[in-house]
Amino acid sequence: MPLKTMLPLRLVSILLLVSVFTTYGQNKSNQTKTPRKATGVSVSPAHFHFSHKPGEIKTYDITVNNNTSTPKQFNVNMYDFNMNGKGKSTFLPPGKGKFSLSSWLSVSPSFVELKPFEKKIVKLTVSVPNNEAGNKAAWSILMVEQVAPRKSLINSSASANTVALGVVPTFAFGIFAYQNPPNVIDNRIEFKDFQLKDAGKDKSLYLEVQNTGDGIAYCTSYIDLTNLDTGVQQRLKVKKFTIVPDLIRDFSFSLKGLGKGKYLAVGVLDYENSEEIQAAKLEFEIN
Repeated sequence: MPLKTMLPLRLVSILLLVSVFTTYGQNKSNQTKTPRKATGVSVSPAHFHFSHKPGEIKTYDITVNNNTSTPKQFNVNMYDFNMNGKGKSTFLPPGKGKFSLSSWLSVSPSFVELKPFEKKIVKLTVSVPNNEAGNKAAWSILMVEQVAPRKSLINSSASANTVALGVVPTFAFGIFAYQNPPNVIDNRIEFKDFQLKDAGKDKSLYLEVQNTGDGIAYCTSYIDLTNLDTGVQQRLKVKKFTIVPDLIRDFSFSLKGLGKGKYLAVGVLDYENSEEIQAAKLEFEIN
């Protein structure tokens, strides 16, 4: 989901990196170790899906792995985020979101210093209040933000009127955290639109759904296509997504390469905790 960030300007980008590990083996003949290979920094997991009862307290591990040859330092901060009807998000200070989870979270330590090829564990504790406030869905994002020491600038210009400016590139990892208490009703995901979009040769099927319930739903959507002339069937790519209360999500399924003929499309929406799937039908023709 696109994020309109209000984080400090020192964050140049938010990177969700894939963890890559190097095996350190031994040569059976001489028992020498192969050199370590720097592959980057990783943080796991990438997201949390909680389902705690009011009054419940649990602790989870976040692993920060510095698989590089240089030391790294990170701050661990929490932010809330609100989403508009189309899924665009805006970061907010902790406790300011309509569905804030950050006030129920704590991390230890909040500052992590890693030597080359070292990894450490950050403890995340979730404390759901034992009152009415704990009966609602909530979400936040944890940012593992690199701390880069400011370097001195050398002005190579001889002119006294020249100002030297520098940018310290840093990166951060975003970990989304969702809390869905057992009492919420999250089985109200509805189709809002299902249509063929024709942009010349680039035809696609457009699918729009909305969460009209009071809980977070974890969904899978796909489209089954049947050529009504030949009877040949195919399934368009499955897409998995998270949809929070009041949110509308829309998806585009490309029809590039689809042969001529009349088609029946069945859009399917399947999500956890639902005994039935949602479906919508559409007939169209490719000339």
